[in-house]
Amino acid sequence: MNIQNLPPRKDADFIPVRMCNKSVFCPRSFHLEFVQGVFIESADTVAGRAEHERAERRGTKKKVEGAQEAAEGAGEDDAWRRICEGIPPRSMVMQSEAWGVSGKFDFVELDTDEVVVVESKHGKAPKTDEHEWNGHVLPYRAWPPDVVQVGLYMALLRENGLPCHRGRIYYRGSHDTVEVAWSDDLERFLRDVVAEARAVAQRPVPPEPLVDSPKCIGCSLHDACLPDEHAALRAFEQGEGAPEVRRIVAARDDRAVVHVTSPGTVVRKNGEALLIVTRAGETTRIPLIDVQHVALFGRVSITEPCLQHLLRCGIGISHHTGGGRILGYTAPLTTVNIGIRRAQFRAADDETTCRTIARALVLSKLHNQRTVLRRYRRKTLDYADDEQQPMAELPAWAATGEDRVIAREDASAPDPWQSPPPSEDPLPGAADSAEATEEPRSAARDLAEAIRRIGIAIDAARRAATVDEIRGHEGDGAAVYFGALPLILPAPFRGDFGGRTRRPPRDRVNALLSFGYALLVREATAACARIGLDPMLGFLHTMLPGRPALALDLMEPFRAAWVDTAILRLLATGGIDRADFHVSLCGVTLSDKGRRALIAAYERRANELTTHPRFGYRMSYRRMLELEARVLAKVLLGELTEYRPMWTR
Repeated sequence: MNIQNLPPRKDADFIPVRMCNKSVFCPRSFHLEFVQGVFIESADTVAGRAEHERAERRGTKKKVEGAQEAAEGAGEDDAWRRICEGIPPRSMVMQSEAWGVSGKFDFVELDTDEVVVVESKHGKAPKTDEHEWNGHVLPYRAWPPDVVQVGLYMALLRENGLPCHRGRIYYRGSHDTVEVAWSDDLERFLRDVVAEARAVAQRPVPPEPLVDSPKCIGCSLHDACLPDEHAALRAFEQGEGAPEVRRIVAARDDRAVVHVTSPGTVVRKNGEALLIVTRAGETTRIPLIDVQHVALFGRVSITEPCLQHLLRCGIGISHHTGGGRILGYTAPLTTVNIGIRRAQFRAADDETTCRTIARALVLSKLHNQRTVLRRYRRKTLDYADDEQQPMAELPAWAATGEDRVIAREDASAPDPWQSPPPSEDPLPGAADSAEATEEPRSAARDLAEAIRRIGIAIDAARRAATVDEIRGHEGDGAAVYFGALPLILPAPFRGDFGGRTRRPPRDRVNALLSFGYALLVREATAACARIGLDPMLGFLHTMLPGRPALALDLMEPFRAAWVDTAILRLLATGGIDRADFHVSLCGVTLSDKGRRALIAAYERRANELTTHPRFGYRMSYRRMLELEARVLAKVLLGELTEYRPMWTR
């Protein structure tokens, strides 16, 4: 089929002056923001926007000596007359077809016979005037990207018939003012900058990130660019020693996911905040600056003004059934990154690529499930061998603190069953030490067998020749994992779980798992939306109507480490009890109180810091999921050649 593209808008080919500034600062950040539509707020961008807004709100009257005389001599030049006869504008927008750029001026001053561009910057001026860019010498005590911005503003004014021979850059950090005069050398430099920016914009893959550059520290796009992580993954692919990864990526997003679960609740807009009103009239006000996402469950509603304002603020809204299943996702149009979706569709049509990505996802999932069983087996053995711990107390693994890293068991290590003989002085209240420890030892033996069988599934998946075979081995490993799950459940819920059931869940544990996995699907879908991936087209899961296949792919390595662990902790610590469920012939569902308890446990685990196995720094599981999605996007675009999902230790 021959697809015809619609003709572009008249101004579609204009590059904003601000983007030309960014192309000199870092070509990769220019590609991410201008081509892919990626923009992430930071403290610097928020402060800079506030300064620009204050400049626009300040009084517009500025008396300039000689303005009347200049207006009388303006002749038929309407643009010049508009400036001279009235008040010099604090900001205005211009574009030039000859230069191919457009820009919004923050501030211009009117001198006797010319317009002077004034640009203010938040930082400090450089200490030297010796700068160079692609062979162009820049003898200004100003940073080259700032020279580009002021120079192109001057070019726009000149192109529109306004006399402009100089511009000024004011650095607030050092209170320095630098003057840039128009010259032939400056014009050649500016034209080369625009040509280079246009060439980078045509590239399907962004340029390589800067290497160990101090620019990355203050860049707002480092979470999307991942400069050091990119270098580390490249080193892994080439079999080299991984370079040190600087801690640039934020450990967690301090904004909250707002879960609205009570039936009859209405979500409204209240200024720059959400106003949540329950059926009983109770209200909760949450500032939008603290909101990352809004999740609506069951019979709740949101007003259209609130919905539109959330989209303008870049906040997504997910719609769920009362049981947690995601029905849809309302996302802002924050990305124009059609290139990454084209790469995703091409990769999905390639059998080798699908098999490689599917294998990596399944190996990671099975490995992480085996790790959970290993952790609980180790804790079960410790529980059986700890003579100082009364049997009535919770085992150590029920603690809600951060994960302890447990090394992989070596086949050559001593047999864990060869533990010291029980003490001659038994615990008070214990009739017989051997009988007291037999049950956890039996559970540990069964867990060891499950761990061995999951290892067999891992080896088989590693050798599988097709995606269907990989899916089959993934199913075998999952069946073993869920078959062993009752061994690590607390006693009140151990008899409930007889294997994985869903749609509807047939017992309380399955109700918790289904709801938790639905929350994780939401996380993965939101990550796809932020990055520009299509959540409906995956590599492991087959495509069915209404199934977010890629979101399901991305969440596979996180099921055991995130959701299952959160549920096991919730049950072990008594955070939920059997009365917090609705049991009927149609299945088992969570009550409103039960949903709240599970969501709280899920959010605690989502924000818990853990050490990334490849990069060595600590970050939350929620941030790690988005990081894995961005790494997959790099593979699809061809920046990396191998996809290695997260493996927990």
